[in-house]
Amino acid sequence: MNRCSVITTGQLSTDHIAGLEGLQGPVTVDRRCTDLVELLTAARHGRADAALIIGETADLTASVLSELTAESLTVVVISDVPAERERLTALGAVCFPDDVAAGTLAAALQNISASPAENTDAEFSSLLQANGLDLDDHRRVEQHRPTEQHRPTEQYSSVKQSSPVKQHSPVERGAEQDTIGEPTDEESADGPGDAGGLIAVWGTAGAPGRTTTAVNLAAELAISGAQVLLIDADTTAASAAVHLGLLEESAGIAQACRAADYGTLDAAALRRAVVTVETRGTTWHVLTGLPRADRWAELRPQAVQTVLDCATEAYDHVVVDLASGLDPADDLSFEHIPQRSDTAATVLQAADTALVLGTADPVGFSRLIKTVEDYRSILPEAVAPTVVVTQVRRDVVGRSPRRQLDDAWNHYSTGQSISAFLPDDRPSCDTALRRGEVLAEAAPQSPLRLSIAGLVGVELAPRSPRLRSRRQKTSRAIG
Repeated sequence: MNRCSVITTGQLSTDHIAGLEGLQGPVTVDRRCTDLVELLTAARHGRADAALIIGETADLTASVLSELTAESLTVVVISDVPAERERLTALGAVCFPDDVAAGTLAAALQNISASPAENTDAEFSSLLQANGLDLDDHRRVEQHRPTEQHRPTEQYSSVKQSSPVKQHSPVERGAEQDTIGEPTDEESADGPGDAGGLIAVWGTAGAPGRTTTAVNLAAELAISGAQVLLIDADTTAASAAVHLGLLEESAGIAQACRAADYGTLDAAALRRAVVTVETRGTTWHVLTGLPRADRWAELRPQAVQTVLDCATEAYDHVVVDLASGLDPADDLSFEHIPQRSDTAATVLQAADTALVLGTADPVGFSRLIKTVEDYRSILPEAVAPTVVVTQVRRDVVGRSPRRQLDDAWNHYSTGQSISAFLPDDRPSCDTALRRGEVLAEAAPQSPLRLSIAGLVGVELAPRSPRLRSRRQKTSRAIG
């Protein structure tokens, strides 16, 4: 019979450890931990087969359960609070009341989950008997075992690995234009937003315009009539609230992740965490970011994934603003230590569209090439990146900047081509930021606004040059 090593913490009125030892079966309690922190440490560095948590379960969240199951441990919880048993069962733990029989507990710790036929197979019956159990113990365990949809998901590194890589064709670009700003008809016709779902806005270090792009993408989608949620998941310098002139001090994303960790996040809880924004007669929602960068550890991958799942069910489009950078696989001795970039990796791995932004200047452009390479190597199962070059202007690139950037990209990069160019429109951005508005309000005819809208398939007709000329003449005549 196979030995089952158990680590445990906590105690209620029943001495479950003595009951397990009294069975004299393969289940052996090798370590009693003083608290959950010690148990997690033992799980990371030990060779236990199961974890038994008794009593205090307030700190037992989806992230903790995910970390334990990532160590291939069977997690069994004993609680005398029915509401806690219900919560933890929904999160994927096997839960029992304090009066659980020792044989039932032993079967759960060994993860005996085979389902015998009505006429019990002799081999299965022998397995139960060898462990000091009977068929009734097995049936009691199965009654308390969570269903598959309630089991906690794994870390981002293994999410979707069984799914084929999604491919988005690059945005079709028309003939080269010497005028920077207004997108061609082909550029506006197809965009990543056509597929809907989760849009991640990521990119290089050095302020390529991630937040400006994310905020205005969400606004344009909302104006077009969609139900939109903008999530500020920047773990370094969250600023979506500032761009929108919001005075909200609480971190909506932290509130949502906290509810996700405790298994209480649903559509109603998500709505309570968001802030409502009104743009040109339409409303959309924002999940504000962390007010301080040192709170990044509150955004655990398991909780972030749950928030994304809930958001994509409740909204037509979810736009996520992310910090730059991805950490490569950690050294084996530190593989379970959280990283600041875990949030970005989790979102990018789950995204239907991943916009990767970089500026057109020599420094930003070289960073963009390296960033796209990092994306492909670190997240090979993620959606193919949609490469967007921002702040395009002749002053830094020269004549025919799009053609020059395309040529340079094709020379130094392989695979993915540039999908879109966003012009540099600093005056409009400054006006919008000063007023706490989006470009659709502060500068409706901004070429940057037209290009951002084209990224998600929203067609905006630019104002006619003749009409602009007439209005300018009228303005001068009045003056």
